[in-house]
Amino acid sequence: MHTSFMFLLIDLDGTLTDTAHEKFKPYKDGLEETNVADIPLIEGAKEFIIRAKSNGHKPIIISDSHPRYVNIIADKIFQLPSLSLADKPNSAKTTSYLKSTLNGEATPENSIVIGDTWLDIELGRALNFPTILTTFYFASSQENRDGIGQNWKHIKSGPTFYAKDFYEIHNILNNPTQNLLAIEAIFKGAYSSKAVKFKTIKNSERFTAYRTLARQNAGQCDKYAVADKYFEFHRADRSQEVLKNLSDAIGYYIESVQNSMPSTLWDYFTYVSDKATTQPPNKLGELFSQIQTNIPKANLIRWVEQIEGSIRNQKDYRSRRDFVDKHIFIDRNTNLSGKNIVVLDDQFTTGGTAYSICGKFIERGARNVLFITMFYLISTVECERACPKCGTKLQVKINRSRGTRFLSCVSPRYGGKGCGEFIENIF
Repeated sequence: MHTSFMFLLIDLDGTLTDTAHEKFKPYKDGLEETNVADIPLIEGAKEFIIRAKSNGHKPIIISDSHPRYVNIIADKIFQLPSLSLADKPNSAKTTSYLKSTLNGEATPENSIVIGDTWLDIELGRALNFPTILTTFYFASSQENRDGIGQNWKHIKSGPTFYAKDFYEIHNILNNPTQNLLAIEAIFKGAYSSKAVKFKTIKNSERFTAYRTLARQNAGQCDKYAVADKYFEFHRADRSQEVLKNLSDAIGYYIESVQNSMPSTLWDYFTYVSDKATTQPPNKLGELFSQIQTNIPKANLIRWVEQIEGSIRNQKDYRSRRDFVDKHIFIDRNTNLSGKNIVVLDDQFTTGGTAYSICGKFIERGARNVLFITMFYLISTVECERACPKCGTKLQVKINRSRGTRFLSCVSPRYGGKGCGEFIENIF
């Protein structure tokens, strides 16, 4: 991604202007005239644009607010070109604009989408552009369409990067691979301590933190996502190179956590073991044994002997948590009172497994629990191309055996809405 300059497709409300609050809705909808003097800016926004331009980057405002509102702010405050999308994410209109305005110069290699909601992230993914999710403000209310105040929705959309201020955006533009999620970075030849911070529960006595190190993409996405590595990890013929990269990335991340919390001594490093009937067997156990760390390793998480069904057949949070509550227990011979535990699992989907297991450790008296997953399943972003047989938008899928990509008209049997009768390989 790193080039001498980047096209920066930047959202307006909540990213450059501090206007995510509902009181600005009449202006954003074009119902009232916008006085630029009344528009509050995110701290450092103008300076960011000035610096980005001086570094050779080419910012463009992409907003879903009314053109009368967007254009005057883009022109009078930031002196930038702009595009208003009534229905963001609208990759077709954005692509048309980029082709006509930039002569087709904007590509996944030299462009990035920056914004504060899932709409911005899914727009970027539909274009196969990397994305930055910004967290510049605290949402005082929820907005259902944009997802304002619903952080889970933004995370689930699968941003490439995260930034809490404009300085971090500059750092991402200058050092992209070092700012990737830890596992995604290792497959680009870099080490990173970045993780998705799903949730942190803290009180005066303890904390429980849920983190993940890579995106398992579904549908359109930027080149850094690693669903192919997730599927290879679960194959019997997985390569030792993939295992080494995974173990190195996890070990580096754990060490970075230790360095950032020198007063916290971790007592156990454990993992969510496979059931005895899982094929291929002991997938995570083999990887776990290769991870280099000075935290004592222990097999603390066990399955009961009689298991009814499979966790993969549990489709929602409640059913997954109930399944784990029923079939998994913590080793009864280990004293966990006041102990600090690091747990490793392969995938975060609904959170049912993670929350159940952390709850079991807390019940046993553990103090701090860090639950790490290698991958998390992000939302599906369809491509603009339609199935020639039924007209449904096609999805980019990955062959689990070979890791190759293909277009598919996904049928309802597999969670789609199409006919299931069209497949085309992507070369």
